[in-house]
Amino acid sequence: MLALKMFNSRISALIVALSAKFPVFLVKGRLLARQIVDRLTPARLLVLSFFVLILAGVFLLSLDPVWRHRAGSPGFLVDSLFTVTSAVCVTGLTVADTGSGFSRWGQVLILVLIQLGGLGILTCTNFIVLLRRMKAGFSERRLIEESHGLLPGISPVTLVRSIFLFTMAIEACGAVLLALRFYFGYGMRAANAIWYGVFHSISAFCNAGFALFSDSLVVFGQDWMVNAIIMFLIISGGLGFVVVADLTLWLASRKRGKRRRLTLHSKMVLVVSIALLSVGFLLFFILELTGPAMPESVSAHVLESLFLSITARTAGFNTVEMSHLTNASLLGMMFLMFIGGSPGSTAGGVKTTTLGVLVALIASKVRNRQDAEAFSRRIPNETVAKALLSIIGFLLSLFVAVILIQVTELYGVPHSEYRGVFMEYLFEVVSALCTVGLSTGITASLSIGGKLILIICMFIGRVGPVLLAGSLIGHRKRLEYRYPEEDMIVG
Repeated sequence: MLALKMFNSRISALIVALSAKFPVFLVKGRLLARQIVDRLTPARLLVLSFFVLILAGVFLLSLDPVWRHRAGSPGFLVDSLFTVTSAVCVTGLTVADTGSGFSRWGQVLILVLIQLGGLGILTCTNFIVLLRRMKAGFSERRLIEESHGLLPGISPVTLVRSIFLFTMAIEACGAVLLALRFYFGYGMRAANAIWYGVFHSISAFCNAGFALFSDSLVVFGQDWMVNAIIMFLIISGGLGFVVVADLTLWLASRKRGKRRRLTLHSKMVLVVSIALLSVGFLLFFILELTGPAMPESVSAHVLESLFLSITARTAGFNTVEMSHLTNASLLGMMFLMFIGGSPGSTAGGVKTTTLGVLVALIASKVRNRQDAEAFSRRIPNETVAKALLSIIGFLLSLFVAVILIQVTELYGVPHSEYRGVFMEYLFEVVSALCTVGLSTGITASLSIGGKLILIICMFIGRVGPVLLAGSLIGHRKRLEYRYPEEDMIVG
């Protein structure tokens, strides 16, 4: 008894001593964390933030009582990593049905990861910091510019605040409208209607593609209201926050009778987005006229063709069975997936502005112009080089991933035995790399090696191959000298 009392007294003394030194440890810990952050480049900090968020998500998902029933199955850890990566990278590819494979806790966790992944964990932390300080430092400004871009005349504090207000407002409106439709149109219980409305509104705005229905949104294929709400949310999240802010200021100035010019970035995003939407709609409408995927009704055919054109730009929802589409339509979808959304948005892909810069470069060279030009403006050579690097980075990543997944899934199998499978694997890799989430239905059947390849593709697609390469290489000082020029034959 005496020994126990002495032990308890020593423990108590140790706790008191640690408590007294806790503020010192806290201050030192904050200083150390600040020093580490200051030494990291914005590229490395962005990549690290997504990596840490994924690791935390895997741990929290393992607490889901429903998901834990799979703990004894082979590849459970890989499936957990796959699900969390898909949520954080707002992709939407799944190895288990989100509605029935997870408890409400698991679904809430997935939704939180989608929101943090869509906005960017650093944007969320910067929002909290800037609310307290009301002033952006150099590091915060660089992070905001790297994540979403900056708009002339708008401070980083105002931009971050606008991003959050816009996101919350659009998602809240979408959640209310969807909940009302589910409640009155489909007889859901009020609690379920609200939860389904909130989940699908956030998932659609973040271009994530996660759905609580086992068939995604196929059951709503001919429901104009649900389709219109989801399409509006997808477009709102895929335009980019800087474009939305620029449009808002432009409209406000027009109402006051003042002239304000849209930035070149906003013009390029809007023109390319409208062009891709129109081309995609016409493509799917024509290619699926006689196919089994869409109904014979003209109005339903128009609606589903329009939805496919919008969702293929990284949203991931589907109102038709993807496996019923023709190969021509799947190839068209892969092109739209590859382009993706706009910079600074929740969407993936090489981005609309990258395609716009490439088209402007080609048009300028055809007209024998020295520089790439668009909307009576000259595009800097550095921007053109970055656009070309982005396309090359995505193409190289796609090429390597397709080869690797062929090895993991069909190693040693002759081509004559699996002639039609290549299209499905190619579609799956493009969907993962461009963070789309559409699938022909083979995700869950992939081997552990195949799932790991898609996990890497989703991560690369979310942070971008150029940004990822920059984070690995680190900051390099610009050289002040240039080598002599010499021409060579190309093409």
